[in-house]
Amino acid sequence: MKDEDMFRLDFNSLKVLKILGEERSAKGAAERLGIGQPAISKALTKLKAQFSDPLFTQSPNGLEPTPKCQQVLMRLPQVIGEIGELFRDESSFTPENYEGEIKIHINSSLNHPLSSILIEVLNKLAPKATLQLEDWSYDTQQQLIFGQVDIGINFFPIEISPELDQRIICYPQFKLCCRQDHPLRHKLPITVEDIANSPLILAKMPGSFDNQNYLEAYLIRRGHLPNVILRTDKIDICSKVLQLTDALMPVSEVVRPLMEQEKLMLIDVDHLDEVTHSPIAYYMSSRVIERPYSQWLIDTVCKVMYDIIVMYSTPDFAYVYPTIDDVDVDGEDKNHER
Repeated sequence: MKDEDMFRLDFNSLKVLKILGEERSAKGAAERLGIGQPAISKALTKLKAQFSDPLFTQSPNGLEPTPKCQQVLMRLPQVIGEIGELFRDESSFTPENYEGEIKIHINSSLNHPLSSILIEVLNKLAPKATLQLEDWSYDTQQQLIFGQVDIGINFFPIEISPELDQRIICYPQFKLCCRQDHPLRHKLPITVEDIANSPLILAKMPGSFDNQNYLEAYLIRRGHLPNVILRTDKIDICSKVLQLTDALMPVSEVVRPLMEQEKLMLIDVDHLDEVTHSPIAYYMSSRVIERPYSQWLIDTVCKVMYDIIVMYSTPDFAYVYPTIDDVDVDGEDKNHER
């Protein structure tokens, strides 16, 4: 792009292009931005001329980005974020005034109760922001690098790009989850043979082709063939199957506060040989990690994790998902402990 084209490029048009790429319709983009569809069409016409490309084609599923548009859309979050930083007070960040998006990816097996509590906390701290919460997937690292995701939460360590930072938050233990009236509850402590003879439910990462789970590899190393009856990234389905069968599922003990509500229990495995426990860490682009917004988000995520540690360290604590009835007329949440 020539210098004179750069001078004509409108920052707001770039924001329109980003939202169009996410919504895939002019109507959806207009509603999300709070402007009329003619304004969307005008911005798109200007961008088509500046990029010398149609940018989108019409398909049965809505607007389909052209190859060039896909390349632009991949880089836009980073570009828009950096331009926005030029006009932001670098010395501070005020969450109550923040009107942007907070984009977080979480390992699916850690989503409960972490996602529920994060939604509550972030909604209180940044009520004008839009929270985008998704499972960690095969392309999360790439999205972190390009600014499409602000922070990721996963186990530690994992192999990452040198453009990312991974820092440990806490050190929970690995447990086995099962229904409260599971036959093994009367046979504690359990043995490796008990696990090998039980049906297993294993969580997987969305879009991942590497299916082998830690527990699976552990049993195979000890000469056992794992009996896997379900492998999924849908944790709510895992909970239902656990309630209805004698299956076991490896989990982090951060889920302990939900056990009573889900009618499930956790079984210790720390007495077994060579059992390792994986810390939980946050992942973020090295390019933005020192910014005030990033530091606020890190502090918030870490505090929520520390609060969960207190929950699962407190005997008989039971977290209950918030409902409309749990919020009073002033918008204050009632106590989660029952």
